[in-house]
Amino acid sequence: MIETLPWEEVAGNPDKYIQLLDEREAELQRDLFKVRQELRVVRLVKKQMEVTDEWRTSGIPDQRKAESAPEEGDASAADGFQPLTRKTRIMRLIGQDPQRQWKALEVASALNETDKIKSVRVAMDELSRTGSLIKLPNAYYQYAQPQQN
Repeated sequence: MIETLPWEEVAGNPDKYIQLLDEREAELQRDLFKVRQELRVVRLVKKQMEVTDEWRTSGIPDQRKAESAPEEGDASAADGFQPLTRKTRIMRLIGQDPQRQWKALEVASALNETDKIKSVRVAMDELSRTGSLIKLPNAYYQYAQPQQN
């Protein structure tokens, strides 16, 4: 395209060609966007076809069980027992020794959730924002004593 520009005219009125080339660039960007969208959809179709072929040859896999899914024969699960939330377990743990200062890693270790340290830290930060915990310097946490009226 650039080879076919009438350079004598471009030199005489560059603003006209800047506008024309800007419009052409915008048009190409729209076309490129459409092509990318279509390519994404075709790739999704191809992936689904591959999954379908795999299922035909190997069979449909069993549904995955959640990590916290109750084991068969667990009486408390059959009774509709809901496991305690992370925040509740944190508060119970820290409330056992209200004067102790805890690091998030210590709490995660005590709750057997060291692989979810970030989630524990976020929960502790949320508890400190609500006033259930006190966040001390150097990222220590302590139980917040209820206010006496």
